[in-house]
Amino acid sequence: MDLKRNAERFTGQSYVSLYDDYRPEPPQDNILQGLKYLGVEKADFILDLGCGTGLSTRVLSAYGNNIIGIEPSEEMLTVARAKTKAKHISYQQGFAHDTGIASNSVDLVTCSQSFHWMEPKSTLKEIDRVLKDTGVLLIYDVIWPPSTNYDYEMAYKKLFANVDRLTQKLDEKIAYKWEKHNHLNNIEQSGIFSYVKETYYHKTEAFNTDTFIGIALSQGGLEALLKRGFSEDEIGITAFKKAIQTATTPCDTLTYNYRVIFGTRKP
Repeated sequence: MDLKRNAERFTGQSYVSLYDDYRPEPPQDNILQGLKYLGVEKADFILDLGCGTGLSTRVLSAYGNNIIGIEPSEEMLTVARAKTKAKHISYQQGFAHDTGIASNSVDLVTCSQSFHWMEPKSTLKEIDRVLKDTGVLLIYDVIWPPSTNYDYEMAYKKLFANVDRLTQKLDEKIAYKWEKHNHLNNIEQSGIFSYVKETYYHKTEAFNTDTFIGIALSQGGLEALLKRGFSEDEIGITAFKKAIQTATTPCDTLTYNYRVIFGTRKP
């Protein structure tokens, strides 16, 4: 299994910039809850797996003394390093199943919209190795599309139904992806944690048409088709943009809904 294919989805300067511009920062309440499970107000060492352009890593700045983001895409890391000013945050190129981090050293491991790109057994084995005996795992994923209204969300779903159809017709497997609905079971079955919980968080902001379109265009599956020469018309991007830009149903807010999993090792 060549996980480099997964990293290749997140390359190209224009795409990486698009990703960084439109992907949301995570809600901070779930980070605070992770610290509550740790029993501290601030962690000594936080490890952010699949950190991308550092959107999630920079949010962690106030909650850890030493924070390291791990990311296989060097182009993503270039943006992360350029945008991160905090001296206690650093980045390393690598994969989640082979971090190079010292054993029994990490208080909090986070995975922001990234765990589905990681082979679960080997990744959880690595998390088991690096976490302290009292450590906590925090996994969170946005449920796409964000909540707006019927017209916008149906246009989004129509676009990605076509993305899925085109992807299934390809002769090659363009990436390895694990279903998000299996995350909870995989973590529970790993036997690493004494307590595992799935819950939900959200954050709401003012609706913006460009943001909603940018969120769609930042999805890796859509970008993979563009990289393989499919046109915007073939993918359905042109029709999607038109549907969003000409929609007459009013919409004031955009809400990101997060599925969150906590795992704690405390006995």
